[in-house]
Amino acid sequence: MALSGRSYIRPTQAVKLLRSVINFSIPTNIYLMGMPGSGKSTLGKSISNELGISFYDLDQYIEIHAEKDITSIFTEDGEDGFRSIESNCLQRLSEQPQPKAIATGGGTPCFHNNMDYMNNHGVGIFLDVPLEVLVERLLEQGTGGRPLLQKKNPTELLRQLHDHFLQRKNFYLQAQIHMKGSAISGKTVITQLKNLKT
Repeated sequence: MALSGRSYIRPTQAVKLLRSVINFSIPTNIYLMGMPGSGKSTLGKSISNELGISFYDLDQYIEIHAEKDITSIFTEDGEDGFRSIESNCLQRLSEQPQPKAIATGGGTPCFHNNMDYMNNHGVGIFLDVPLEVLVERLLEQGTGGRPLLQKKNPTELLRQLHDHFLQRKNFYLQAQIHMKGSAISGKTVITQLKNLKT
């Protein structure tokens, strides 16, 4: 199965030239983490374009290597099976030597010591977006086939997100960079990366 343009972006020659004049060392792995709807994929693509690096969406990478969609994995293998596949794919992807931004799943940091792994193999960025904003985004965009969020009305969705956030917050807070707000830009993330390296 070929990688789609949505899940993988190759740097252009012009962006490579831009990257050559950026005065900081780009981490091999930039992990974007946070709740569903926090903008991980959008910001990952923005960062990849700004820095001239690759971008991967971990969920899409999982679907490519499992040769079935996330919903089918949950149905056939359960959440435990999915989390095992997720961890294996995270490590496989991280081991690729070229610099890259990776949009992780909302629960990725919470299982199989993935948070420790990411902190040891790159830079983690926690996108801390208000829950009310997440609900608005997910209702507008749809839940994207996320098995744990399907068939929820706005009140149920907010309650579900709140419960998940309480379970995941302590993992997210282990990220090296913590960014709060509903209008986080790729340029702002890159500034934080530069500050981390200085």
